[in-house]
Amino acid sequence: MQTPPSSAQGYAGGEIDLRQLVTVLWRQKALIAGIGIFGALLGGGASLYLTKYVTEEIFLTPGISAGNYKRYQTVFSSGPRLQQYLQSSGLVGTIDGDLLYKLAENQDALRETLKPEFAFTDKDQKTFGVKVAEKDDPGAMIGMRIQFKHKKPTHGTPVTLLGEYVRDTIIRVDFEDTMPAQCAGFRTREQELRNAQIDNDFAITQEEKRVATLRDIIARNPAAAAVDNRQIVSLEKGGERFLSPVSQLVAAEIQIADMKLAEARRERERISVALKRDYYCQAQQALQQTAPGRAFLEELKNVQTAVFQGQDKAIDIVEQTWNELDVERQAWISTYLQAMRFVASPESAEVKVRKPGLALGIVLGGMLGGMLVVFGALVRAWWRREDEETTGA
Repeated sequence: MQTPPSSAQGYAGGEIDLRQLVTVLWRQKALIAGIGIFGALLGGGASLYLTKYVTEEIFLTPGISAGNYKRYQTVFSSGPRLQQYLQSSGLVGTIDGDLLYKLAENQDALRETLKPEFAFTDKDQKTFGVKVAEKDDPGAMIGMRIQFKHKKPTHGTPVTLLGEYVRDTIIRVDFEDTMPAQCAGFRTREQELRNAQIDNDFAITQEEKRVATLRDIIARNPAAAAVDNRQIVSLEKGGERFLSPVSQLVAAEIQIADMKLAEARRERERISVALKRDYYCQAQQALQQTAPGRAFLEELKNVQTAVFQGQDKAIDIVEQTWNELDVERQAWISTYLQAMRFVASPESAEVKVRKPGLALGIVLGGMLGGMLVVFGALVRAWWRREDEETTGA
């Protein structure tokens, strides 16, 4: 008679008895099924928990190239700078403002949210409905890619606020360089014009004295008024003094007339420079306040009005200066408020993202739970067999 192989002989010689493995697993079928279902529930729950509502848009920033982006990069990724913007805009305490305020506390997350975009990919062109001309530099910066993730729907509002933050940052970085430089430049130019005017007034006085002297000479020497057309005089190194007194008188009077014309042009420029100096210096003071960049551009109109208050616009240079500043301000509005924009509306760009997906999470959770309990059952059976062998020995 043959004796059935015992459990102690199931792995003799390094061989595995599959019937024994199946028997062990069949005995634990309820536990395996229960743990598998529990793992599937955990996988599905993890998928639901990890679900994010993602809004991603590109905010166009014309005028910023890959070369000068470094000027803005540090400010973009500054958490305190974003918090200051939220406070100055009155957004702290609102739902979206508090979300961004919390985002600003995580420097790495803020960098991941705001990234420079140097070219439209094929996917972007299809998604946003844009086309890139062949002449466009593929390495040129086109804007900022803004991506915001949250567990609950936000309807794209945080991305809209971040776009305004990007706009505000660019305005401040640009005008914090422009306004002080313009204020100092026109202040210096006004002093230069005033010094030139003082020097010109002195020169006119000297020429007028010379004219008076020449007229006195001609009055005392009538023969000196005669002009000899055959006279050849070199005008180099003061040779003009050998011209007839009448010729010198005419030349001096012409010189005085030219200097007075230059004086009128200089005075005209000085009026314009003084107005621009006041405009840029007052604009610099307005920029130092905590008002957002959009409000600063709107405030420039009030600054311009205050500077020209009491000025007579019937004077051509006053009107010309007003027009120049007005055209410049409109160009800034066009650049910062109109050209800087989202490619598409963030409100309609929010999508639900699950990683892993619900079905995949259930399958992976069930498989992982089942594998763990199978492994545990096999280890438990092996451990019991080892105890039996030790006891039998």
